[in-house]
Amino acid sequence: MKVTESPAGVARLVGEVPAAPAVVYRYFTEAELLVHWWAEEASIDNRSGLYELTWPSQGMRLLGEYVVTEPGNRLAFTWAFAHEAFQPRTVDIQFEESDLGTRLTIEHTHGEDPDERQGYIDGWKFFIERLRGLLAGS
Repeated sequence: MKVTESPAGVARLVGEVPAAPAVVYRYFTEAELLVHWWAEEASIDNRSGLYELTWPSQGMRLLGEYVVTEPGNRLAFTWAFAHEAFQPRTVDIQFEESDLGTRLTIEHTHGEDPDERQGYIDGWKFFIERLRGLLAGS
């Protein structure tokens, strides 16, 4: 994942993963797939769009709602860690077919704190690399 130019308050990352957009999209929206690369535990209410990702070993809970769901094309969701006082952030992901499989463009809103921004960047780089390895079969 590479950080690209973005408006103030948005961290934009672009990278590719080796699977078709429809497949990659499922890894962001199906609890049984999310736990293979992102959260230790995941629950998603498909009727309401509410989700909860947890890392019990770290005492962390990420809560939010899927607000745009265009399978294989776009996914947007709110993002709030239960242990942080931040207002909910938003994540908007574009899924585009590429020579490798899928080009992901992730835009994650953040506040003015550069450490918050960098934390999101580092987190996305780490977890997308895990997803890339999973999809590549390594």
